[in-house]
Amino acid sequence: MSTQQAAPMVAMPLPKAKKTMAMAGCCCLMLAMTFSGIAMNTILSPILSSMNAMQYVSLFSVFATLGVAIMTPVGAKLGDIVGRRNILVFAPLVCVICTIGMAFIRALVPFMICRLLLGFAQGAFTATPYILVSLINERKDVPKAMGMLATSIAVGTFVGGLISGALADAGSLEGAILVAVVPYAIGIVLLALSVPNNKPSGKVNIDVPGIAALSVALAGIILPLNFGSSMGWTSPIVLGGLVVGIIGLVALVKVEGKSANPIIPLRLFSNKLYTVLLLVGLMCYFYMTAINIYASMAAIRVLGASTSVTGTLQMGRTLITVLLPTVAGAWVGKKAANSWKAMAIATACAAIPMLFLAAVAKPGTSPLLFILAIAVTGLAESFRSVSITPAAQRTLPPQDIAIGTGLINFMNSLAPVIASASMGVVYNMQIVADPTNVENIQRGVRSVFLLAATVLTVGFIVVLTVVRPLMTKNAEEK
Repeated sequence: MSTQQAAPMVAMPLPKAKKTMAMAGCCCLMLAMTFSGIAMNTILSPILSSMNAMQYVSLFSVFATLGVAIMTPVGAKLGDIVGRRNILVFAPLVCVICTIGMAFIRALVPFMICRLLLGFAQGAFTATPYILVSLINERKDVPKAMGMLATSIAVGTFVGGLISGALADAGSLEGAILVAVVPYAIGIVLLALSVPNNKPSGKVNIDVPGIAALSVALAGIILPLNFGSSMGWTSPIVLGGLVVGIIGLVALVKVEGKSANPIIPLRLFSNKLYTVLLLVGLMCYFYMTAINIYASMAAIRVLGASTSVTGTLQMGRTLITVLLPTVAGAWVGKKAANSWKAMAIATACAAIPMLFLAAVAKPGTSPLLFILAIAVTGLAESFRSVSITPAAQRTLPPQDIAIGTGLINFMNSLAPVIASASMGVVYNMQIVADPTNVENIQRGVRSVFLLAATVLTVGFIVVLTVVRPLMTKNAEEK
C-alpha cells in the first residue's frame, strides 16, 4: 500500500535495490570525475615536460573548461532525446577510453585530442546524475540525495589526491591517472543494470544550429577570459574573441527562439525565481578560485609558509564537505523554507571567511588562521550543494527539469572562468609595478579576497530580498 502511495510522487519509480544501485552509480561517476581532475593536476606537468611541451599547460586547462561548459547543457538535453541511461553509460565510457589513452600516449597531438574529448565527455554527463536523483527520489529526499553526490566529490578530492600523489611519487604516472577508471567502470555497470532507458518514441530532431551557436558563443567568451591576463585585455585577439562570443550569443537567442526543440528553451528565463537561482549559484561558486589559487599564493609568498603546510590549507574544508552535505540535505528536505535559509548560510559562510582572509593576509600571520577560515567555507559548500539545484528543479515543469539542471551545472562550470578573469585583473592591478614585491602581492591577494567577499555579500542580499519572498510566494500559491 505504501509503495502505491509513493509511486506517483516519483517521476521514475524504481525497486529499492535498483534505486540503491542507481544512487551508488551516480556517486561513483562523481567520484570518478573528481579522481580524474586530481589526476590531471598531478600528472599533466611531468607528462608535458617529458614531451617538451610545457608551453601548452594553460591550453589544457582551457580544453577542460571549454568541453565541460559546451556539453553540460547539450548533454542534459540529449538525455531527453537518447535516454538517460545511454548518456550515463556511453559518455563515461568515452571518459574511460580517453583516460587510458592519456595514461599511455606520449605524442602531443593524440594526447591533446584525448584531453579535449575527455572534457566534452565529462560535460555530456555531468548534469545527468543530478537529474536522475531528482527523478528516482521523492521531492523531500532530493536534497539529501544531492548531499550524497557532494560527499562523493569531497571524498574523491581527498582520496584521489592521496592515491594519485602516492602513485606519482612512486614513479607511476600511468597508475596516477588510471585510478579514475575504477569508479568510472563501477558506475557504468551499476547504472546500466538499474536505470531504464526512457526516451521519446519516434524521431526527435537535435537542435544542431543551437549547438553550433552555443559552441561559438562559449568559445568566444571562455578563450579570451582565459588568455586575457597573459595576452593583455586590449589585445586584438582577445577583443576579437569577445566580439565573436557576443555575436554567438545573439545568434543563439535568435536560433533558440525559432527552434521547435531548442537546446536552451528561452522560456526558462521567463521564470524569475529560476533565473535568480542561476545567478545565486554562480555567485556561490565565484570564491572557489580565490581559495584554490590565491590562498595558496598568499600562504607561500606573503605568510612565508612552506609548501607542505600550504598543501594542508583545505584539509578542514574537505573534511566538512565529506561529513556535512548529507545531513544538511536531510534538513533542507524537511521544510521548503529551509532552502533559502541554506542559501543564506552558503553565501554568508563564504563571504565572512573571504573578509577574514583579506584582513589577515600579511607577513607574520599563522597559516592556521588560513586553514580555519577556509574550513568555514566547507559549511558554505555543504549547504549550497543541497539547496540551489533542488530549489531550481522545483520551479520547473517536468519537461524542463533536465535542461534546467544542465544550465545550473553550466553556470557552476562558467563561474571559475569569470572569477579567474576578474580576479586576475584586480590582482595584476596591484602588482604591476613589481610582481615580486611582497607588499604588492599582499595588496593583490587582499583585493582578490575582497572581490570574492563582495560578490558573496551581493548573493546573500539577493537571497534575502529576492529568493526568500519568491519562494514564500510560490509555496503559498501551491
